[in-house]
Amino acid sequence: MNEIVDDLRRQPRESALLFDIDGVLAPIVPNAADARVPDEALGLLEAMTHRYLLTGVISGRGMADVDRMVPVPGIARGGNHGLEVAHPGGDPGLVPGAGGPVARLRAFVQALDSHALAAHGAWMEDKGASVSLHYREAADPDASGEWLRSEVRPAALAAGLRTRDGKMILELLPDLDVHKGTALAALVGAAGARRVLYLGDDHTDADAWRTMREMVAGGLLDRAWCVLADGPEVDPAVRAQADDAVPGTDGVLQLMRALAT
Repeated sequence: MNEIVDDLRRQPRESALLFDIDGVLAPIVPNAADARVPDEALGLLEAMTHRYLLTGVISGRGMADVDRMVPVPGIARGGNHGLEVAHPGGDPGLVPGAGGPVARLRAFVQALDSHALAAHGAWMEDKGASVSLHYREAADPDASGEWLRSEVRPAALAAGLRTRDGKMILELLPDLDVHKGTALAALVGAAGARRVLYLGDDHTDADAWRTMREMVAGGLLDRAWCVLADGPEVDPAVRAQADDAVPGTDGVLQLMRALAT
Protein backbone atom coordinates (compact mmCIF):
# COMPACT_ATOMS: atom_id res chain seq x y z
CA MET A 1 0.00 0.00 0.00
CA ASN A 2 2.91 2.38 0.64
CA GLU A 3 3.91 2.09 -3.03
CA ILE A 4 0.43 3.22 -4.10
CA VAL A 5 0.44 6.20 -1.75
CA ASP A 6 3.96 7.25 -2.71
CA ASP A 7 3.26 7.06 -6.45
CA LEU A 8 0.02 9.02 -6.29
CA ARG A 9 1.48 11.69 -4.00
CA ARG A 10 4.45 12.18 -6.33
CA GLN A 11 2.19 12.84 -9.33
CA PRO A 12 -1.07 14.26 -7.99
CA ARG A 13 -1.91 16.28 -11.11
CA GLU A 14 -1.99 13.09 -13.17
CA SER A 15 -4.00 11.11 -10.64
CA ALA A 16 -7.67 10.28 -10.05
CA LEU A 17 -8.94 8.96 -6.71
CA LEU A 18 -12.37 7.34 -6.88
CA PHE A 19 -14.42 5.63 -4.16
CA ASP A 20 -17.57 3.57 -3.82
CA ILE A 21 -19.80 4.78 -0.98
CA ASP A 22 -21.50 1.90 0.86
CA GLY A 23 -19.01 -0.40 2.55
CA VAL A 24 -16.13 1.89 1.52
CA LEU A 25 -16.79 5.46 2.68
CA ALA A 26 -19.93 4.61 4.67
CA PRO A 27 -20.12 1.58 6.99
CA ILE A 28 -22.74 -1.01 6.06
CA VAL A 29 -25.85 -0.73 8.26
CA PRO A 30 -29.01 -2.88 8.46
CA ASN A 31 -31.10 -0.28 6.59
CA ALA A 32 -29.36 1.44 3.70
CA ALA A 33 -31.35 4.62 4.33
CA ASP A 34 -29.50 5.02 7.64
CA ALA A 35 -25.99 4.87 6.12
CA ARG A 36 -23.76 7.90 6.68
CA VAL A 37 -20.33 8.97 5.45
CA PRO A 38 -18.25 10.12 8.46
CA ASP A 39 -17.40 13.81 8.64
CA GLU A 40 -13.69 12.99 8.55
CA ALA A 41 -14.08 11.19 5.22
CA LEU A 42 -15.99 14.15 3.77
CA GLY A 43 -13.22 16.51 4.89
CA LEU A 44 -10.54 14.29 3.39
CA LEU A 45 -12.40 14.12 0.08
CA GLU A 46 -12.55 17.91 -0.01
CA ALA A 47 -8.83 18.14 0.76
CA MET A 48 -8.10 15.72 -2.08
CA THR A 49 -9.99 17.87 -4.59
CA HIS A 50 -7.38 20.61 -4.03
CA ARG A 51 -4.42 18.28 -4.42
CA TYR A 52 -5.30 15.70 -7.08
CA LEU A 53 -6.47 16.08 -10.67
CA LEU A 54 -9.75 14.25 -9.97
CA THR A 55 -11.49 13.08 -6.83
CA GLY A 56 -14.90 11.45 -6.86
CA VAL A 57 -17.42 8.80 -5.89
CA ILE A 58 -19.15 6.14 -8.00
CA SER A 59 -22.13 4.44 -6.40
CA GLY A 60 -25.07 2.21 -7.06
CA ARG A 61 -27.22 4.79 -5.28
CA GLY A 62 -29.24 7.31 -7.24
CA MET A 63 -27.50 10.62 -7.82
CA ALA A 64 -29.78 12.50 -5.43
CA ASP A 65 -28.72 10.10 -2.69
CA VAL A 66 -25.06 10.40 -3.71
CA ASP A 67 -25.25 14.19 -3.41
CA ARG A 68 -27.03 13.94 -0.05
CA MET A 69 -24.44 11.57 1.42
CA VAL A 70 -21.35 13.19 -0.11
CA PRO A 71 -22.03 16.95 -0.28
CA VAL A 72 -18.47 17.83 -1.25
CA PRO A 73 -17.99 20.59 -3.85
CA GLY A 74 -15.68 19.87 -6.74
CA ILE A 75 -15.94 16.08 -6.79
CA ALA A 76 -16.92 13.90 -9.73
CA ARG A 77 -19.97 11.66 -9.24
CA GLY A 78 -21.37 8.53 -10.75
CA GLY A 79 -24.77 7.20 -9.66
CA ASN A 80 -27.18 4.38 -10.41
CA HIS A 81 -24.35 2.00 -11.41
CA GLY A 82 -23.13 4.35 -14.14
CA LEU A 83 -26.53 5.39 -15.50
CA GLU A 84 -25.96 8.90 -14.10
CA VAL A 85 -22.68 10.82 -14.41
CA ALA A 86 -21.66 14.31 -13.27
CA HIS A 87 -18.27 15.86 -13.92
CA PRO A 88 -16.81 18.23 -11.29
CA GLY A 89 -18.96 21.33 -11.14
CA GLY A 90 -21.46 19.86 -13.61
CA ASP A 91 -25.07 18.78 -13.34
CA PRO A 92 -25.93 15.06 -13.35
CA GLY A 93 -27.76 13.43 -16.22
CA LEU A 94 -28.68 10.06 -17.66
CA VAL A 95 -26.21 8.60 -20.13
CA PRO A 96 -27.24 8.74 -23.82
CA GLY A 97 -29.72 6.06 -24.90
CA ALA A 98 -31.09 5.40 -21.42
CA GLY A 99 -34.58 6.83 -21.96
CA GLY A 100 -36.34 3.79 -23.44
CA PRO A 101 -34.73 1.15 -21.18
CA VAL A 102 -35.47 3.27 -18.09
CA ALA A 103 -39.11 3.59 -19.19
CA ARG A 104 -39.35 -0.23 -19.34
CA LEU A 105 -37.93 -0.40 -15.81
CA ARG A 106 -40.47 2.13 -14.56
CA ALA A 107 -43.34 0.12 -16.06
CA PHE A 108 -42.09 -3.05 -14.34
CA VAL A 109 -41.71 -1.28 -11.00
CA GLN A 110 -45.24 0.11 -11.20
CA ALA A 111 -46.56 -3.44 -11.60
CA LEU A 112 -44.37 -4.94 -8.86
CA ASP A 113 -46.40 -6.38 -5.96
CA SER A 114 -45.22 -4.44 -2.91
CA HIS A 115 -47.35 -6.62 -0.62
CA ALA A 116 -45.56 -9.76 -1.82
CA LEU A 117 -42.20 -8.07 -1.23
CA ALA A 118 -43.19 -7.15 2.30
CA ALA A 119 -44.52 -10.65 2.98
CA HIS A 120 -41.06 -12.02 2.16
CA GLY A 121 -39.24 -9.44 4.27
CA ALA A 122 -37.97 -7.40 1.30
CA TRP A 123 -38.29 -3.69 0.61
CA MET A 124 -37.72 -1.58 -2.46
CA GLU A 125 -35.26 1.29 -2.75
CA ASP A 126 -36.48 3.17 -5.82
CA LYS A 127 -33.63 5.18 -7.38
CA GLY A 128 -35.52 6.28 -10.47
CA ALA A 129 -33.24 4.79 -13.12
CA SER A 130 -32.69 1.59 -11.13
CA VAL A 131 -34.20 -0.27 -8.18
CA SER A 132 -32.64 -2.16 -5.29
CA LEU A 133 -34.64 -4.89 -3.55
CA HIS A 134 -33.19 -5.26 -0.05
CA TYR A 135 -33.63 -8.30 2.16
CA ARG A 136 -31.00 -7.81 4.89
CA GLU A 137 -33.69 -7.17 7.50
CA ALA A 138 -35.89 -10.17 6.59
CA ALA A 139 -36.62 -12.70 9.30
CA ASP A 140 -35.01 -15.33 7.05
CA PRO A 141 -32.68 -13.49 4.65
CA ASP A 142 -31.67 -16.68 2.83
CA ALA A 143 -35.28 -17.57 2.07
CA SER A 144 -36.09 -14.00 1.09
CA GLY A 145 -33.13 -13.83 -1.29
CA GLU A 146 -34.07 -17.15 -2.83
CA TRP A 147 -37.65 -15.96 -3.41
CA LEU A 148 -36.41 -12.79 -5.13
CA ARG A 149 -34.07 -14.76 -7.37
CA SER A 150 -36.64 -17.43 -8.25
CA GLU A 151 -39.73 -15.21 -8.64
CA VAL A 152 -38.80 -11.59 -9.25
CA ARG A 153 -35.64 -12.10 -11.31
CA PRO A 154 -37.32 -14.19 -14.07
CA ALA A 155 -40.16 -11.69 -14.35
CA ALA A 156 -37.69 -8.80 -14.62
CA LEU A 157 -35.69 -10.56 -17.31
CA ALA A 158 -38.87 -11.33 -19.24
CA ALA A 159 -39.72 -7.61 -19.09
CA GLY A 160 -36.43 -6.74 -20.77
CA LEU A 161 -34.48 -5.70 -17.67
CA ARG A 162 -31.11 -6.73 -16.28
CA THR A 163 -30.62 -7.97 -12.71
CA ARG A 164 -27.58 -8.19 -10.50
CA ASP A 165 -26.89 -9.56 -7.02
CA GLY A 166 -25.27 -7.42 -4.33
CA LYS A 167 -24.86 -7.62 -0.57
CA MET A 168 -28.33 -8.78 0.52
CA ILE A 169 -29.72 -6.96 -2.54
CA LEU A 170 -31.23 -7.83 -5.90
CA GLU A 171 -30.69 -4.97 -8.35
CA LEU A 172 -33.15 -4.27 -11.18
CA LEU A 173 -31.50 -2.33 -14.01
CA PRO A 174 -32.29 -1.11 -17.53
CA ASP A 175 -30.91 -3.35 -20.25
CA LEU A 176 -27.90 -1.19 -21.12
CA ASP A 177 -24.19 -1.95 -21.24
CA VAL A 178 -23.59 0.59 -18.49
CA HIS A 179 -21.89 0.02 -15.15
CA LYS A 180 -19.47 1.59 -12.71
CA GLY A 181 -16.66 0.94 -15.17
CA THR A 182 -18.29 3.00 -17.90
CA ALA A 183 -18.82 5.85 -15.42
CA LEU A 184 -15.18 5.64 -14.35
CA ALA A 185 -13.96 5.70 -17.95
CA ALA A 186 -16.09 8.77 -18.74
CA LEU A 187 -14.91 10.70 -15.67
CA VAL A 188 -11.25 9.74 -15.95
CA GLY A 189 -11.16 10.29 -19.70
CA ALA A 190 -12.66 13.77 -19.46
CA ALA A 191 -10.16 14.75 -16.75
CA GLY A 192 -7.17 13.33 -18.63
CA ALA A 193 -5.90 11.33 -15.65
CA ARG A 194 -3.12 8.81 -16.27
CA ARG A 195 -3.14 7.10 -12.88
CA VAL A 196 -6.29 5.87 -11.14
CA LEU A 197 -7.08 4.47 -7.71
CA TYR A 198 -10.53 2.98 -7.16
CA LEU A 199 -11.73 1.52 -3.86
CA GLY A 200 -14.70 -0.83 -3.83
CA ASP A 201 -16.13 -3.84 -2.03
CA ASP A 202 -18.65 -5.63 -4.27
CA HIS A 203 -19.23 -7.19 -7.69
CA THR A 204 -20.29 -3.86 -9.17
CA ASP A 205 -16.92 -2.40 -8.20
CA ALA A 206 -15.14 -5.23 -9.98
CA ASP A 207 -16.67 -3.80 -13.19
CA ALA A 208 -14.69 -0.62 -12.53
CA TRP A 209 -11.51 -2.60 -11.82
CA ARG A 210 -11.91 -4.53 -15.08
CA THR A 211 -12.37 -1.31 -17.02
CA MET A 212 -9.26 0.19 -15.43
CA ARG A 213 -7.16 -2.78 -16.50
CA GLU A 214 -8.56 -2.55 -20.02
CA MET A 215 -7.63 1.14 -20.10
CA VAL A 216 -4.07 0.32 -19.08
CA ALA A 217 -3.85 -2.38 -21.74
CA GLY A 218 -5.15 0.10 -24.33
CA GLY A 219 -2.67 2.81 -23.36
CA LEU A 220 -5.32 5.09 -21.88
CA LEU A 221 -3.84 4.81 -18.38
CA ASP A 222 -0.29 4.40 -17.11
CA ARG A 223 -1.20 2.85 -13.76
CA ALA A 224 -4.36 1.48 -12.16
CA TRP A 225 -4.79 0.36 -8.57
CA CYS A 226 -7.83 -1.80 -7.77
CA VAL A 227 -8.18 -1.75 -3.99
CA LEU A 228 -10.71 -3.67 -1.89
CA ALA A 229 -12.32 -2.45 1.31
CA ASP A 230 -12.34 -5.92 2.82
CA GLY A 231 -14.83 -7.27 5.34
CA PRO A 232 -16.75 -10.38 6.41
CA GLU A 233 -19.45 -9.92 3.74
CA VAL A 234 -17.06 -9.57 0.79
CA ASP A 235 -17.51 -12.34 -1.77
CA PRO A 236 -14.25 -14.27 -2.27
CA ALA A 237 -14.76 -13.87 -6.03
CA VAL A 238 -14.59 -10.08 -5.55
CA ARG A 239 -11.58 -10.36 -3.25
CA ALA A 240 -9.73 -12.34 -5.91
CA GLN A 241 -10.09 -9.46 -8.41
CA ALA A 242 -8.46 -6.79 -6.24
CA ASP A 243 -4.79 -5.80 -6.41
CA ASP A 244 -4.63 -4.90 -2.73
CA ALA A 245 -6.93 -4.53 0.26
CA VAL A 246 -7.52 -2.41 3.33
CA PRO A 247 -9.57 -3.49 6.38
CA GLY A 248 -13.02 -2.07 5.75
CA THR A 249 -14.06 1.55 6.16
CA ASP A 250 -11.45 2.12 8.88
CA GLY A 251 -8.73 1.05 6.47
CA VAL A 252 -10.17 3.34 3.80
CA LEU A 253 -9.98 6.28 6.20
CA GLN A 254 -6.37 5.45 7.02
CA LEU A 255 -5.50 5.36 3.32
CA MET A 256 -7.33 8.64 2.71
CA ARG A 257 -5.38 10.32 5.50
CA ALA A 258 -2.11 9.22 3.92
CA LEU A 259 -3.18 10.47 0.49
CA ALA A 260 -4.56 13.80 1.72
CA THR A 261 -1.62 14.89 3.89
